[in-house]
Amino acid sequence: MKPQLLALAAGLALILAACASQAPIRDNAPGTAPAAGSDEAELWYAMERAETELQRSPLRVRDPALNEYVRKIACEVSGEHCKDLRVYVMDVAQFNASMAPNGMMLVWTGALLRARDEAELAFVLGHEAGHYQALHSLRQWRRIKDTTAALSVFQVLAYGAGAPTTAMLGSLAGYATLFKFTRDQEREADRLGFQALVAHGYDPRAGVDLWARMKREEDTRRYGKPSAAFSTHPATAERLADIAAAAAAVPDPPHERRRDAYRAATRPYLEHWLDAEVARREYAASLLVIGELLKDSPAQDRGVLTFYLGEAHRRRNADGDRAAAARLYAQAVALPGTPTATWREHGFALRDAGKTDDARTALQRYLSEAPQAEDRAFVQRELDKLGARP
Repeated sequence: MKPQLLALAAGLALILAACASQAPIRDNAPGTAPAAGSDEAELWYAMERAETELQRSPLRVRDPALNEYVRKIACEVSGEHCKDLRVYVMDVAQFNASMAPNGMMLVWTGALLRARDEAELAFVLGHEAGHYQALHSLRQWRRIKDTTAALSVFQVLAYGAGAPTTAMLGSLAGYATLFKFTRDQEREADRLGFQALVAHGYDPRAGVDLWARMKREEDTRRYGKPSAAFSTHPATAERLADIAAAAAAVPDPPHERRRDAYRAATRPYLEHWLDAEVARREYAASLLVIGELLKDSPAQDRGVLTFYLGEAHRRRNADGDRAAAARLYAQAVALPGTPTATWREHGFALRDAGKTDDARTALQRYLSEAPQAEDRAFVQRELDKLGARP
């Protein structure tokens, strides 16, 4: 960290340590802000500095239509606190959403890829809004007593000023991990989000469906730390049971999922998000995520999903993966919505299988559909190696 940023972090830590623990928790009425000079005001100041950097981030998705759509759902589940929110959709392939104490909500595109409908996204955003409404960040901050612990938090936050975008984004999205909400606070956020979900007519089982899939994805991680979605929450089995019990207890439950509206808002990004998902190189998770999306998909999405399922196999390149990828490419070229790149990969798979004529046809199809492709010269050289058609 640069010396001036370290000094800023130390100064913020000392200020907060001096005024933190004894002040009463304010009534977090919609449209209100902390009192000047309070520890909460200083906490907001730190996040507002980081938010200024975030607003310039190249990872920020700036499409007005998608941002407005996500904000609409966030506003539904946050009620009158909608006026306090600034929602940022960030082009990051992992599943995560978070909300800073000053009203800054981050939604990663990995979460949008994994959700199936508005109801599932509303469950996620309602949970984050619940943390904000209950002032959980402030309550947790006041549990931090020693200056060393306080400094570690603000070193991370201050590092965002002028730091690489990915480091700054990680700091913001990870602030909840640093504060480590208690299980009771996580349960309270779930309860508040669940109540908002049902109040707006969404199916109360949306959270059960989403979290069950996330649990299956988490189970693919044999090594390493838990993902951001699980690092600060109660045990997943416990949480699933709690959500399922709450859903079962709703009398005459609503069944609104708004899947068509969700697909219309997110479909323009599907190929980009799938490409980013495979690029994470968490292939076991990607195979599960894309495979489950394929099972749930409308017919017009099956081409792109089948292609990227093949891509996950090809890039992993374990035993049997090349053959699996070849089968999937062959299926994808016959499906609606398949990307142009499918013809290239299908052609290379046919070449490797010794099917020269079919490979030539597929590669020529790729070049005809993508005349300005960046890899055109490379593909043409590979086509030339196959020789002229007899």
